[in-house]
Formats: sequence, structure tokens, C-alpha cells
Amino acid sequence: MTERVTELFKYYAGIAIMCAVFAVLALFFSANAATLATIFMGMAAAFIAIGFVTSGPDSRW
Repeated sequence: MTERVTELFKYYAGIAIMCAVFAVLALFFSANAATLATIFMGMAAAFIAIGFVTSGPDSRW
């Protein structure tokens, strides 16, 4: 069970990193840069929170 929880945390952390990259790209290439960057950073924070809530302390990096 612990191995599956560890993989889920890495999965959620990977999605959060991708959201942060999309936020930076939105700052450079979007007409509504601040709005999109805020939305993507909020999504990244939500995925990190889900990862921490659903995993135990021994399964985090």
C-alpha cells in the first residue's frame, strides 16, 4: 500500500510542476498573462495539497 501512495504523491507533484511551467509560459505568450498564471499557480497549489493530504509522512520525498 505504501508504494502506491508514494507513486500517487509523485504523480500529483508532477502535475503541479507542469502547471507551474504552464504559468511561466502563459506570462510570456498570453494576452491575459496575469489571469492565466494565477489560475495555473492555483491549480499547482491544489495538486500539491492533494498530494500531501492523500499521502502519509513516510511516503513523501
